[in-house]
Amino acid sequence: MTADQEIAAELLAERNSYLREMTSDLQDVENLIVDLSLADGAAERKQQIARQIHTIKGVAGSFGLDLISAAAHRMEDLLAGENSPNGKSDKFIDGLLGQNDQLAAIAKAYLCDNKPFLNDVRRTFERFAKPETSSAKPAQAFSRVLIVEPSLATRKLCTRVLQEFGSIRVTSMQDGYEALGRLLKEEFDGVITSLQVPTIDGQSLVTVLRNIPGPNAAVPVILLTSSTTALDPAKARPNYVIEKNLGLSKGLKAVLTQLATPGVEQLARPAKVGDGVLRKILLVDDSPEIHTLVRLAFKRHPDIQIIALADPTSAVETARKEAPDLVLLDVQMAPISGKEVMCNFRAAPELSAIPVAFFTGTDDAEEKQELASLGAWQIFNKPFSPKTFSDHVVSLFRER
Repeated sequence: MTADQEIAAELLAERNSYLREMTSDLQDVENLIVDLSLADGAAERKQQIARQIHTIKGVAGSFGLDLISAAAHRMEDLLAGENSPNGKSDKFIDGLLGQNDQLAAIAKAYLCDNKPFLNDVRRTFERFAKPETSSAKPAQAFSRVLIVEPSLATRKLCTRVLQEFGSIRVTSMQDGYEALGRLLKEEFDGVITSLQVPTIDGQSLVTVLRNIPGPNAAVPVILLTSSTTALDPAKARPNYVIEKNLGLSKGLKAVLTQLATPGVEQLARPAKVGDGVLRKILLVDDSPEIHTLVRLAFKRHPDIQIIALADPTSAVETARKEAPDLVLLDVQMAPISGKEVMCNFRAAPELSAIPVAFFTGTDDAEEKQELASLGAWQIFNKPFSPKTFSDHVVSLFRER
């Protein structure tokens, strides 16, 4: 069994374990919902429900359980739409109980591989999905883009996605040497290149761009590869790496969305510390499932130690003791938020230079701007793919 197959098998086992545990978790949520009708503590219970559903949404997405994430999102919308500060109305409580029952039924269907039921739920969600308004369309990421890719099908797919994001001039080439000639003369807003291209491979193209003065020395580069392990550690790393598989379109859209978010792509960059090698990560997240997913993701990098912490109040003390190279910090935690933890880090002189990356389950541009203003090094969306997350983090850290 290859390393990738081993990780995939572990992910499947963890996914099924998570689905079984969801039954107990959703029973706890149901009890909290029923108790909303009580006179005291309703507001606090509502916050507890919101935290649990938020965690379910993020973790389920990382396991590829898209319908659970969608159902949890609908439940979050219901929680956010309640006008009563205490949330005691019978209609509101009945609605939450119905959504909770639906989550439990979907989890059972995934566990039993009940495809007809899951397909029915998917069709129902699609039928009632809100149509995308023009204001919801992603902001334009690139105006002029160069694609270096020998496959016609991949070039067409990338062009279609770029046009969805407002790119008006897309140039496609198949040869790395010819592409380099264009890049050293003409200015582009971004480059998408495969790792394997004729005459000059994609990573060598990035290396030349980063070391020879020219109009595209700092342009964002997205590299497409069938295997992230094929990258040469001695060469320059691209800004983003996307695996060439069935998720290529989705991965490219995610990168373009991040680049298009105002203020997020220009995050604060703390001063370099140590020798630039990532050896130890402090993970601060109150979800044990996220701990498992991060550990599985970094099995590809056994030389990197993961220090997992569930209690955010001890994050500063643990960082002083462990001296991590990087901190991964969830935004929404209890009893204190990730934002408060970040402020505590920046207030401690001995910790202020450690890069801190946030996990967030929202696409709210204002919140991401706030995280950037706090000094976030990177902002990673939940759900994330355990199959590609560690390579992405290592690549970004190396290019700091």
